[in-house]
Amino acid sequence: MLDTMKNTARQSLTDTLTDLGRAMDEQRAVTIAYADADEAPSIRTIEIHDIVTGGDDGAVFVQSMDRLSGNFRGFRADRIQIYITLDEPYVLDAPTVPLPVRFTAHTEKEFVALELERD
Repeated sequence: MLDTMKNTARQSLTDTLTDLGRAMDEQRAVTIAYADADEAPSIRTIEIHDIVTGGDDGAVFVQSMDRLSGNFRGFRADRIQIYITLDEPYVLDAPTVPLPVRFTAHTEKEFVALELERD
């Protein structure tokens, strides 16, 4: 079953992260429209392995295997513009480097608690 396309400008970051967390738990690929720091757009299909907060500004990163490059990448959640969860299982090997565990949130409740703690 294919999910519907979601526009992040029309929903809260919490809703977006909940959907992405669910895709991670179910190990379903997600296609995203993403804008990098220079606002250059790209379309990526990713396999999410973690969602973490970090950096000086407390940004949320979606740690994923990128099917286009085959590399492990972190995508800033606030730069994901549109996404759709696919009915496709993960096909790339998981990263061999341990994922960061600092500020890891696996549920919406944990994410909210971490954000409140950060503020």
